[in-house]
Amino acid sequence: MTDPLPPGFDRNKGLGYYWDQRVSALATVQSEALTDGAAERHRLYSLLTFALIDAYFNGNKNGLEGEYPWRANQRRANGTYEGESYIGHNIACIAVDENGEVVDFDFNHNEIFNSSVEHAEARLIKRIFSLNQIYDNWELWGPAKRAVPYGTTLSGMTVYTSLESCAQCSGIMTLANALKVVFLQSDPGQHLVGNMLYNLTRPIKPSVKAEFAGSRPKPPEKYGAPEPIDANAFGFGYKDALDKAYQAYANAVGDDRPFHISPRGSKNNSKGITTFLCTDDAKGIFAAATEELRTLALQHASYKPARSDGQTDGVKTNGEVLDHVRGFLAHAVTMGRRGTPHR
Repeated sequence: MTDPLPPGFDRNKGLGYYWDQRVSALATVQSEALTDGAAERHRLYSLLTFALIDAYFNGNKNGLEGEYPWRANQRRANGTYEGESYIGHNIACIAVDENGEVVDFDFNHNEIFNSSVEHAEARLIKRIFSLNQIYDNWELWGPAKRAVPYGTTLSGMTVYTSLESCAQCSGIMTLANALKVVFLQSDPGQHLVGNMLYNLTRPIKPSVKAEFAGSRPKPPEKYGAPEPIDANAFGFGYKDALDKAYQAYANAVGDDRPFHISPRGSKNNSKGITTFLCTDDAKGIFAAATEELRTLALQHASYKPARSDGQTDGVKTNGEVLDHVRGFLAHAVTMGRRGTPHR
């Protein structure tokens, strides 16, 4: 016997279809198998995302004073720790368009805004919408021409985020109609909400209407939540390393080895994932990704995917992407500031 649906829901689509199924059916997304060239391409953008964190890394979550037992490698000879005032968590994301161009990047800035909602993905999406509305040249954007419609501004973009997205950011990316979101570390506290939104906004394959079989829902005609892609799907070993290091930290942090000891002796034993992202273990993983990006030799340099229109003209090859992401990193570090690569 099934429970009654709320008014307006259809048992053949969306929440209505999943109403009487197991939670695992709603929370499972089985991505299509990737070619070696596509996997290498995802790796390049993922390495860039981690390299940005490495470049702007700051572990002083509890201030500049006191002792950080989990940050021994970041301690200077004078007893202070690397980094300045903490303005946000070590979480970053980038947006990439269908031609392979990195559009922009952003960071979590909760601390500097004294807010719990200044997350990297939300900030990035809002920034891209803002950039799309800046028309300084009346000859380019006069009465005869229009801006890109806001509903399609991000419709071909993939977001690479260093940490699995929360409900807020998953919702914002859904409203923005982003194409895909690739997450490079799992966040158990976010309950696979990105997977659930994806399934809820995709048509159901007729072959699985009778019984859930782990099949991947059909892509939307135009709108919906971005397809979530776990970085394990393309063999990004740094994700597994971060996931395991976080679990080890959560199991071990405590009075015997707290995250922070204040000058007055009080201890912070937080098991939070953003606290873990300040540790030497996390920093070492980001640094290793930076080094790989610096020295990487491609196996599929000539690979380039087709856009959603089926064309490949103007799409960067993997070789061009490698040069592009290295150049973007250099510009973001030398010419930009955290949260914006623009002067």
